[in-house]
Amino acid sequence: MILFNNFLILLTDLRPVIDPDSKVAFSLFGIPIAWYAVIILSGALIATIYGYYRFGKPLGLSSDTVFTGLVLGLLFGIIGARLYYVIFTASSGEIHYDSFMDVINPRNGGLAIHGGIIAAAIFLFVYCRKKHIKLIYLLEIAMPLILFAQVVGRWGNFINQEAFGGLVKVDALNTIGPLTNTTQLTDSILIAQREALSKLWVPDFVINRMYIQSSSATGFVCAGYYYPTFYFESIANFIGIIIYMVVRKYWKKVLVGDGISFYLIWYGIVRLFIELMRTDPLMLGKTGIRVAVLTSIIYIILGLVFIIVRRILKYKMISCKEALYDRNSSIMEEGFETPKEPFILKKIVDVFKKKDSNEDSSQKDEE
Repeated sequence: MILFNNFLILLTDLRPVIDPDSKVAFSLFGIPIAWYAVIILSGALIATIYGYYRFGKPLGLSSDTVFTGLVLGLLFGIIGARLYYVIFTASSGEIHYDSFMDVINPRNGGLAIHGGIIAAAIFLFVYCRKKHIKLIYLLEIAMPLILFAQVVGRWGNFINQEAFGGLVKVDALNTIGPLTNTTQLTDSILIAQREALSKLWVPDFVINRMYIQSSSATGFVCAGYYYPTFYFESIANFIGIIIYMVVRKYWKKVLVGDGISFYLIWYGIVRLFIELMRTDPLMLGKTGIRVAVLTSIIYIILGLVFIIVRRILKYKMISCKEALYDRNSSIMEEGFETPKEPFILKKIVDVFKKKDSNEDSSQKDEE
């Protein structure tokens, strides 16, 4: 059986050369549109459409509110992701930006997901205040969907052959001495690397694109097969979505807003382990600390603090099962009802209405 598998591998190209044009989906007015952008936008759009029709619309959110928020949220997210990347690559000396055009051009470097998440979160806070939507309710719906968008978006890294881990370790590597960027791995080593990836349940079409000929990543050693960390992250996050969606639907103790904690904890743990495998980390200046590792630890701590403190304070103790799946109207009335008056003014009006009602009752009692 092993010999047969090796024969099949030999029939494939052990050193596949990826056509640079395969990274371009199409051209728009002469401007090449990368698959990376198409995949990320598709993930965000699919998640938003599902979230709106499955939860938002039945609970009273207008399509204008949702899709305007999507467009603006993506814009702020992209800006945040780019600035985050630029700040840390510049501080570590990894990339030098000589002009403003260098800063805003994502082709000169890339984007950082944590920066996008932070910027999008700030935008959502302001947007919800403006639209008189309680942030905790919107985020309960949005967080699993944001995780789904990341699941899809990671496949943009697959197309670009980036965000990969270290060189696949096999015993045969120990027989050829120190590895350099000029080392030529033998066919038998490449076959062993492919088999090692197959044992990790990595499909062949992913393995074929994990032969990296050259890279500017600091952890690149030589031409060979590298671990597809983007694939591991995508699968792990997809599993997380399934777990949370099922638990949220059937367990009453999951509260509206716990999706925020779940996202921070789950993604924090996943990214923490994945980041330790990656060869292209953002570094915190010259400290040698990986920025994503530090951010992931902060995510985990914040998630745990929120889920514990809100239960101690009894804050918004509304069951997701009742609010989202049993169609309890309380979440719509408290979270998605958009008042005609400004939020503060509505509070004042309610006070006077209550006062007038009490006075009327007193007059009737006197009569």
